[in-house]
Amino acid sequence: MSSQPSSNPLVQQLQLLLTGYGYNFYNQTNQARADDLLVRERASYHLSQAMSTLAQLRSDYQMRFVPPLTRANPDPPQEAMVQLRALEAAQQALAKIESGIRGMSVPTQDRIWWRFRQEQNLLLQLLNFDLVLVRDSEQLYQYVSRMTPEDWASQSSTLRQMTQQLAHSATERERFLLLQL
Repeated sequence: MSSQPSSNPLVQQLQLLLTGYGYNFYNQTNQARADDLLVRERASYHLSQAMSTLAQLRSDYQMRFVPPLTRANPDPPQEAMVQLRALEAAQQALAKIESGIRGMSVPTQDRIWWRFRQEQNLLLQLLNFDLVLVRDSEQLYQYVSRMTPEDWASQSSTLRQMTQQLAHSATERERFLLLQL
């Protein structure tokens, strides 16, 4: 059965009965919509793993470079605190991107728009954007998982660049969806 509207009243009733109650038999358009959701979930998974790895790295960094406070030394070393704040900022930046990826929109299944856009082609193009997000988030996770507390100061700029690239990819996807009819 085609997902395009029909002028035949019998076919219209059948489409209403089948799609109105959630039965879509996974036609090509709905399969592309579901694939888009699965791919974005994978990107989100890699980012959440990177965030938990950064949380562990932050804890390890604090144990290694921030000595216990004493009466003779009541303040922690400022350099170590700056690095801890940078670790926390990196973790929050990833959390922001991850929540943005989870909440990314997909064109609704609106029969009015069928006249103006090719929904299946649009969904396949969005899927390509999402595959870029998965690739970038997986690379970021692999990079973070190789980091050690001793490496953090020298590798934080590369992590920042990778995070900015991922944020740019997510923004490009959203902009693409806004421009399409």
